[in-house]
Amino acid sequence: MSEFWTTWYQPLLGALHVLGIAAFGGALLADAPALRRIGLAWMLATGVLLYLVNAERLIASTSLRIKLVLIALAVFVKGPRWLILSLWAAVIFAARGIAYF
Repeated sequence: MSEFWTTWYQPLLGALHVLGIAAFGGALLADAPALRRIGLAWMLATGVLLYLVNAERLIASTSLRIKLVLIALAVFVKGPRWLILSLWAAVIFAARGIAYF
C-alpha cells in the first residue's frame, strides 16, 4: 500500500462520509426522496468503510452501538418529521462520542 494511502485513507473516507451526511441532511430538509436515498446509501457505504479500517478499536465502542440503534430507528420508524430529524441529530451526537469514548 502506498504511503499516501496509508496516511490519508481515514481522513479522505471521513470527508466523504461528511459529504454524504450533508447531502442526506439537505435532502431530508428539502423533502427530496430520491436525493435522500442517494445520500443515505453514500453515508452507509462510507460508514461501513470507516468501520472496516478501524474495526479493532470500534468493536467495543458503546457510542457506535448507540449510533447503530439510532440509525435503525431513524431509517425504519415512521413518525412525524420532528422525530425523524431528532433521531438523525442524535445519530450525529453519538458519532461524535465514538471519537472520545
